[in-house]
Amino acid sequence: MTFSPAKAPTIVVSRDHGGTARGQAVIKLNLKHAVSGIKSKKRFCNNDMLEVLLLVQNQYQYLYSDGDTAHLLNMQTYEELTMNINMLESSKDKLLYLEVNMEVTVQSLEPEPGPLSWRLPARHTYKVKSLMDRIAKDRGTTYVTGTLENGIQAQIPNFIKPGENVVIDLMWLTYIGRA
Repeated sequence: MTFSPAKAPTIVVSRDHGGTARGQAVIKLNLKHAVSGIKSKKRFCNNDMLEVLLLVQNQYQYLYSDGDTAHLLNMQTYEELTMNINMLESSKDKLLYLEVNMEVTVQSLEPEPGPLSWRLPARHTYKVKSLMDRIAKDRGTTYVTGTLENGIQAQIPNFIKPGENVVIDLMWLTYIGRA
């Protein structure tokens, strides 16, 4: 849920409803400011008024980066959108996993203030370029450092060969499986 207390768009992270037997009910909300990302806590009573906003998530395709700006394309309307790299929801080290034509999600509030943030998909397929050889021959599955086609290194099982496609979890930056 997204709402606007005092004209500041806010996203509800979690909520708790409680109260005493004689008192009125109180709703405790953990909030995140939609634009700046600052977290806060607030209590609301049953007579407090809120303006509920519409948070829309649209799929865009990453085209290219130009300095601190990422250029994204809406595949339904072919509208190009420019977003600041700092508006990426995760840390900046995840930018290394960004590839041309990768589908990303853009969150925006409608009608105002527009696009708020963008994020990488949960998982993405990459091609393995090379693997480091292990000196010791262990039994079972062991993980070796592999270099992906975009130059990023990841821990990949030793049964994967160069040229194969693997799925990487972009939240934890770990191997998921073969593509």
